[in-house]
Amino acid sequence: MRYRFILPAFLAGLTLLTGCSSDKQTETDTPESADTTTTAQPAPAGDNEVSYEEQILDRGMRFNIRTTGTGSQRSLSITVEREGQPTTRIDEAIEGTVTQSVVTDLNDNTKPELLVFVSGSGTGSYGKVYGYEFEREYWGELTMPPLTPQLEKDYMGHDEFKVVNDRLVRTFPIYLETDPNCCPTGGTRTIIYTLDNALNLLVEKVE
Repeated sequence: MRYRFILPAFLAGLTLLTGCSSDKQTETDTPESADTTTTAQPAPAGDNEVSYEEQILDRGMRFNIRTTGTGSQRSLSITVEREGQPTTRIDEAIEGTVTQSVVTDLNDNTKPELLVFVSGSGTGSYGKVYGYEFEREYWGELTMPPLTPQLEKDYMGHDEFKVVNDRLVRTFPIYLETDPNCCPTGGTRTIIYTLDNALNLLVEKVE
């Protein structure tokens, strides 16, 4: 589990990371009086086009989720506003398209989690979940385990994710040996995950 500390307003613009190093970026609002100079490079056409945007109000927080870009590589930006705290910003480079964003509390600890479901580019549309838990002064990143060899057997992507009764539910089709990518005939496999207090998603059962 990795937690990031939300800096007070008088330290806005600085970033303090705890735990393992990461290429993820957390930012706080920079005062208008700050002396900053940047050199902008021309962006390719479509790089700044908004391809997904959603705002969720939940548990006294405002979650703003946006992606820019129209190709396979896109930029995911998340800002979270909480009363009395500086705005939290998380930036991720993703591959694919955001299909849905959900605020929930999978581990029932009164700290909301934001789950962002991404469908990868290409014929497999391999799914991925970006998840974060928030409290008043911190945020932490959820960890999802890779599929075991047994669960990955006959898997070729096309994941669907949803939250049901405080569980993360992942469903995907099963491909038999001769099935083309378009037409799986082996039924489906459903994996149900719980979330522990260390922010690890754990397989509860497989259907």
